[in-house]
Amino acid sequence: MNKYFVLTIDVEPDCTPSWRYRNPLSFLGVSRGLASILQPLFEEYQIRPTYLINNVVLEDHGSVEVFKSFGSRCELGTHLHAEFVEPEKQYSDYAGKEGIARQCLYPPEVERAKLESITRMFVDAFGYAPTSFRAGRFSAQGNTIHCLKELGYLVDTSVTPHVLWEDDDQPLAIDFRGAPEQPYFPREGSITAIGKNNGLLEVPVSIVLLYPWLLKRWQLRPLRKCLRKQAVWLRPGNCQFEDMRRLTENYSRRYGGQDNVVFNMMFHNVEVLPEFSPYVLNDQDSHQYLDTLRRYFEYLNAEGIKSLTLSEFYDVHCGGRKDNPATKYAK
Repeated sequence: MNKYFVLTIDVEPDCTPSWRYRNPLSFLGVSRGLASILQPLFEEYQIRPTYLINNVVLEDHGSVEVFKSFGSRCELGTHLHAEFVEPEKQYSDYAGKEGIARQCLYPPEVERAKLESITRMFVDAFGYAPTSFRAGRFSAQGNTIHCLKELGYLVDTSVTPHVLWEDDDQPLAIDFRGAPEQPYFPREGSITAIGKNNGLLEVPVSIVLLYPWLLKRWQLRPLRKCLRKQAVWLRPGNCQFEDMRRLTENYSRRYGGQDNVVFNMMFHNVEVLPEFSPYVLNDQDSHQYLDTLRRYFEYLNAEGIKSLTLSEFYDVHCGGRKDNPATKYAK
């Protein structure tokens, strides 16, 4: 059994603790959070991150230059907040706004066009096509997978197993309770059902359920709505080192018969700076957050768990990369 660690980071403009973009718009989470704090930490522990870049950040020249300076020490991919991208773009001024739209609730042709827009934005910024993606607010469904595949993406990481995303201000829930915990090829028309190798791999965020009995069909709706609060994520803002270690050991035991076992950690670049997210409100919180990361990275190295980017894992999982149709977007 081979064990792999994948670190997937959603890259956003600077936020307030309520996740609104700061006004005026700023990008310290890139210039300081990534360039000065996180990327050096990752390199210290031989961690190869995948940065999934929000479309607002792609429009900031200074941030793009920071990512270019990282060279081959990471992977760059895309992260869509649909209301900020054409067609049907809602805002031209992003300051003070919050990315709350669910891309999968747009008509299929509009979602496709928005995904094509952010792909072209990425190509314009970096000169090559992205191969990894995560939907804003994890709002991906079957049409999302179909569009990503047509656009040449290799990996999606929008699925959060065991979680029902149900908000009062949204007409439909996004239900990932039946999704696999380990990488799989989605069946056509579904993001949670396993199908044949169709060219696009789903790598779910690593989550374990604390109370599996809550999944029983006879449970009441309010309990199902709370499922995301009963789960442990591989995410330093949500849990401590010991929780993440137990999750890793849990996956190792349950999936020990597979060729590959993957541990997919996610968080946002802004989470390491005080008052840029609800997880870190002061310098002490920031130090504790970074200490949790260091302890987990030390644990990974001690266990011989290798760090790969999303597309590097695709190559390992599929035994090599096929021709990528997204090259049609390259300059």
